[in-house]
Amino acid sequence: MDLTDIGASIRIGFTYFTILYLTGLGGLFSERSGIVNIGLEGLMVIGTVTGAAGAAIFAAPAPDGMGLGVGGVVLGLLFGALCGALFASVHAVATINFRVDHIVSGVVINLVAIGLARFLSFVFFEAATQSDPGGPHLARIDIPLLSDIPWGLGNAFQNLSPVVLFAAVLVFPVSFALYRTRWGLRLRSAGENPEATRSLGVAVAPLRWEGVLLSGALAGLSGAFLSVEVVGNWREGQTLGLGFIALAALILSNWDPRRLLVVAFLFGFAQAIPLRLDDAPLIRLLPPQFINMIPYIVTIVAIAGFVAKVRPPAAAGRAYEGAGGT
Repeated sequence: MDLTDIGASIRIGFTYFTILYLTGLGGLFSERSGIVNIGLEGLMVIGTVTGAAGAAIFAAPAPDGMGLGVGGVVLGLLFGALCGALFASVHAVATINFRVDHIVSGVVINLVAIGLARFLSFVFFEAATQSDPGGPHLARIDIPLLSDIPWGLGNAFQNLSPVVLFAAVLVFPVSFALYRTRWGLRLRSAGENPEATRSLGVAVAPLRWEGVLLSGALAGLSGAFLSVEVVGNWREGQTLGLGFIALAALILSNWDPRRLLVVAFLFGFAQAIPLRLDDAPLIRLLPPQFINMIPYIVTIVAIAGFVAKVRPPAAAGRAYEGAGGT
């Protein structure tokens, strides 16, 4: 693998980083508020199908020949985020209002999402497993200066989706909101000690609802990015467990958006490895399934090695008796 290949691998890693970071941030908001959300995969699935549908509907030319074009793609991405938030409200109702076990609710979210996505594919695409390929996408951009790095490394910063840059800079407003605002302090307090939060006159339930809805919106946006910007259409099963890898990245980051940025890129680069090893002579001797296992092996090893050193929010996953209305 020469430097040009390394640059291309990093660019692919940026794409997967975007998916993992957006989804991981969604999980961070939810779990920082005290609601464990292992349904990130299911929220992504809903985002993939609704995002692709939204982009196809809003960007497609109307009978009079007019269409929204790139603006329609943006609306499609936002539609995926909106539908992700709406679907996440099911998890919020179950865990906050009815105090259902968070893990059970998350598993149900993942299972229901599979069937719901197939149903929606019939509604939007009149097909069971995929939409028409070759959908519209946002114009690609090159990062000034970095894209001019010689020896092929500049390839990593060329032809990037604007969503990649959006995800990369999102760490700043998210960190500011969590650690420098009253809302962020209250959200984290709801996940650490909801009783103390309530004793100060702050309602816990609305904060947790906000965390879960943000979780759904970001995971839905991530799924929409995957189907609209990366693949170009919706395909059944295209998330390939990325929601679970994002959850692992969130745990390894110790629920910190700045650390999550680094972990998401490392996991994203691991996702790119199988795609760049296909042409290696020795690799051809191995079954392709073995190569495709590499990102998941990396995830398992990382979790096994560092999970004992992380500390989740103290009240995450614990039912709060006053959460039904306060």
